[in-house]
Amino acid sequence: MNLIESQKKSVKWRIPIKTISEMNCNEHWTKKSKRHKQQQFFVRVSYNNNCECISLPCTVKLTRLSPYCLDEDNLLAAFKYIRDELSECMIPEKTGSYINKNGKIVKIKGRADSDPRIKWEYYQEKESEQAIQIEIISN
Repeated sequence: MNLIESQKKSVKWRIPIKTISEMNCNEHWTKKSKRHKQQQFFVRVSYNNNCECISLPCTVKLTRLSPYCLDEDNLLAAFKYIRDELSECMIPEKTGSYINKNGKIVKIKGRADSDPRIKWEYYQEKESEQAIQIEIISN
């Protein structure tokens, strides 16, 4: 997680994680779950380290860096859990929760990404190493 550039109104950084299309993936659910949790953990940690000056409304540019490219539908699906976690970091008050049958509080993610104050843009570039680049620009 290295910060590329930071200004008062924008921040840009890379995270060396693998993204794959979630739509065409035939993996066991435990393997998928582990990858999703890992992606969300790294996004949350890097967001907390890099984004103290970002305010809403904003534009989020997500760029997938990989040796091969995905089509548009698969690109959006590859960023699903990253988008959910970023939006939860930016708007934590939209996180829902419920109490499961064991009495534990479980957070419901994926509600904040539809907020109209966040505009999402998706890109991809060919690179030998797999990573994602996140750029958040305050409007």
